[in-house]
Amino acid sequence: MSLQRKNSVEKAPIDEKEKTSVDVQDDGSSRGEARSSALPYGSDSPSKPKLPYYWQLAMIVLTCLCTFGNHWSNGLIVSLKTTIIKETHINNSQFATLVAVTNLVNTFLCIGLGFYIDKLGGALMSVILAGFHLSGAVVMSGAATNHLNSYPLLIVGKVLAAIGDGSLDNAQHRIFSTYFAPGKGFAFSIGAIWCVANLAQFTGQSTANVIARNLHTYAWALWISSVIAGFSFLCAVTVFFLDRYLRVRYNVTDQTSGRRHTGQVRRGTFNIRAIRFLPMTFWLVVAFAVFENAGVQSFVSISTQFAQQRLKKGAVIGGWVSSFYLLLPAGLTPFLGIYIDVYGKRIGFLFLSGLTFLISMLLLKFSHSVPTFIAAYVFYALSQAVTPAPQVEIIRSIIPDPQYFATGFAIKKSVVQASIVIITTAAGRLQDLSPTDSLDPAVTLWLVYAFLSVTISGFMLLMSHFAPNTLPAARLSQVAPRDLPDEVERLARNQGIVVHKPDPEEEADGANEVKLKEKMLKSPKHQSGVLSWAYLMIGLGIIFIGWIMFGMGVNWGVHGSVVAGTVGE
Repeated sequence: MSLQRKNSVEKAPIDEKEKTSVDVQDDGSSRGEARSSALPYGSDSPSKPKLPYYWQLAMIVLTCLCTFGNHWSNGLIVSLKTTIIKETHINNSQFATLVAVTNLVNTFLCIGLGFYIDKLGGALMSVILAGFHLSGAVVMSGAATNHLNSYPLLIVGKVLAAIGDGSLDNAQHRIFSTYFAPGKGFAFSIGAIWCVANLAQFTGQSTANVIARNLHTYAWALWISSVIAGFSFLCAVTVFFLDRYLRVRYNVTDQTSGRRHTGQVRRGTFNIRAIRFLPMTFWLVVAFAVFENAGVQSFVSISTQFAQQRLKKGAVIGGWVSSFYLLLPAGLTPFLGIYIDVYGKRIGFLFLSGLTFLISMLLLKFSHSVPTFIAAYVFYALSQAVTPAPQVEIIRSIIPDPQYFATGFAIKKSVVQASIVIITTAAGRLQDLSPTDSLDPAVTLWLVYAFLSVTISGFMLLMSHFAPNTLPAARLSQVAPRDLPDEVERLARNQGIVVHKPDPEEEADGANEVKLKEKMLKSPKHQSGVLSWAYLMIGLGIIFIGWIMFGMGVNWGVHGSVVAGTVGE
């Protein structure tokens, strides 16, 4: 490749066997394609039809249902806090440990599972991860059956479920990134995931106490959750076999590579040195998520109790009010996905989600009237609505190689999980120090998180418009897909990037000059990796602090409780 930006010639460890720097293809993948081409159903014959839209729709519906049980159970334990503490005879510290397990496990597990999602494919990993969630749900249900009320069994079940919960949505995203390209349905599919997720979590969270009260045991709420987890597992199995059927019957293009989707396992090992090839924009998005995602998600853990304090109502009313914020995202996220597919504006949506979160926390902090409280929860619902699709979409949009989307997303998620533990433990400590057990002092923490998220996203938005050559990946994520080729050419011309014309073999794999230039623009300008390693160390530092804060929280016996895997990851 010939180009004037000399420091961009170096290839990532994952790209050493490429002819160009557009598509990742290792030896195992190429041999797999050669073998599949020899099969009668694997050849690219003219008679092999294009994948119909109705099968794409079926893939969206079934994939969305894979995590229905996961999100149903998200708020279940927190909603049943009073009942579980009473029946199992545990204290606040032990309950905080129970609900924090998912976040703690996924501070390190997400990255490894993200690599295997990229390696084995989203369909197979969805089955494995949904199976872990189902096994954990059954163990937790058994722990509450026949008045057993075993706290150790609840912990075991939570750990098993956590293995699946933390990365199941990442596997879903990987499936959609295979079948849908940016600007051609990918954002809509992500919006559809979170529509179903919000509905599932709303139903599970708002009915938990009703079921426990009317059936005289919280075990029924857990068993219903287990049945729904079983349904989601069956959906994941169906997705796995449907993916195989579509690859055999139709000519399916893998949208992450431009090649035919063969389902072959990628051979290779995880290489941490590839971290240095992630652009500055990626790390800024991670920094934004550390404050906005963690802030929005962790506030869920106190929303019911906060509503009870402000409205002076019981747990059932507080649960319904605090769950209401899930309904707006459920109806809005698919349409936001369509908008992003057509117009882009991903950075703008990040800024909007941070801004609505900030307004919500300002209203809760400086006013105690009921109308203001309701308005604050409406803005909180808006921040939930505009968080998921843009963040998932932008990770895929800004990384140079979309085949490593799941790994990049997992890095972000691991750091976010640690940040959730930090803010929730600190908030619980502030609540315990309050003479009236009030959550008002803790709101200050969420206000700080909201302000920092607005600052980071505002910086990216300004740079994408007024200094596009500084953060070209951010700029490209803002433009509409139909305008992307022209914007790539303009930025490449400004930076003096020149690439060779792809040969016929490269063109057959979907490569062209625009894609080559786009990848070079998204790659870091300085590939010595010093800054990327520094950012990674900061991320690991946040994870380490999260574990320390958790240990301190157990020692304090805080009221804090966290909800892992909630909407907006």
